[in-house]
Amino acid sequence: MSQTQSQTVVLQSHPLQTVQLQDIAKSGLLDLKECIVIGLASTPKTMPSLLLWDSQGLRNFDAWANDPAYYPKRCEWEILRNHRHDIANHFPASSVLIELGCGNLSKTACLLAALEHQKRHVRYFALDVSDEALHKNLAILRRQFIHSKFVSISGLSGTYDDCAEWLATSAKLPVSNVTFLWLGNSVANMARDEVSSLMGQLRLACRNMSAECRFLVSADCCTDRDRILKAYNPNEGPSRTFLFHGLHHANRLLGRPVFNEKDWDAVPKWEEVDHELQYSYVPNKDVKLDIGHGCVEIKRGEPIAYFMSGKWHPSQMGSIAENAGLAIGKMWMDTRQDYGMKSCSHLFKPVYQI
Repeated sequence: MSQTQSQTVVLQSHPLQTVQLQDIAKSGLLDLKECIVIGLASTPKTMPSLLLWDSQGLRNFDAWANDPAYYPKRCEWEILRNHRHDIANHFPASSVLIELGCGNLSKTACLLAALEHQKRHVRYFALDVSDEALHKNLAILRRQFIHSKFVSISGLSGTYDDCAEWLATSAKLPVSNVTFLWLGNSVANMARDEVSSLMGQLRLACRNMSAECRFLVSADCCTDRDRILKAYNPNEGPSRTFLFHGLHHANRLLGRPVFNEKDWDAVPKWEEVDHELQYSYVPNKDVKLDIGHGCVEIKRGEPIAYFMSGKWHPSQMGSIAENAGLAIGKMWMDTRQDYGMKSCSHLFKPVYQI
């Protein structure tokens, strides 16, 4: 459907149907066991960040996000409470909304309620790698909109790359407007060039099916190093549970207790220039790992990179968007937006409409 031929399509929900979950997984990234083996044999060594995001990992993250020290969730909720109706006002009358990584969907429900209030028809898809989390969270979300005439809810099982391929080759969307929703600062769990590449792929996929493409992305702009490290504390509390989960998930995939948690530390490194917090698993003694394809020897102190969280300021987000062929439009910010000083920048958290 071209832009000149676009028309308003009414998207009806079907309260009596179960939540539809479409398996679009084709990406090799889903073979996490192979990724573990390859990463440990590489120089420098890595482990896939997807190890953190299975069903148990999502539960760990929810517990972490509710910790008082974890400021991003509070900032994002503040924005949604204060600006959800204005954000919804920027959506077209009918559209597809694809959420990249779904979490527990409580913030999504807030946005969908605002869209419903404005009688905007939305076909919502939640994308995630965890079928269990999708079934559970979509069922809860759907109950909230079971009588809605404006919101329909479905799920996509796969990775970000799978979504891009699905849109390019298989998706049959009934409207000419697609918005990608990226909440929780998840955008910054990837390198900036990878984010630009993915957003560019999604934009081109939409263009190829003559659909207009937009992004609604939340991003953490905190520059208070102490505040960040307190929120992402690897030594205690729910943040530690989340950050160490990758070792336990790897053990399960490898079919043996390869990693003994007491032999490892999760070590943060704050990159001042790039405004990124990078984590590595670091052994506190020499270890020999039997990964099923021979043994890998890792010296005490040798890092295995596995997780990052960018704290990107607006100019960095602007560069990311520009490299993807996009431009930043309106921004919604928390109530401390007038205080751009470093001492209060931990609350300087915009939501970008790209």
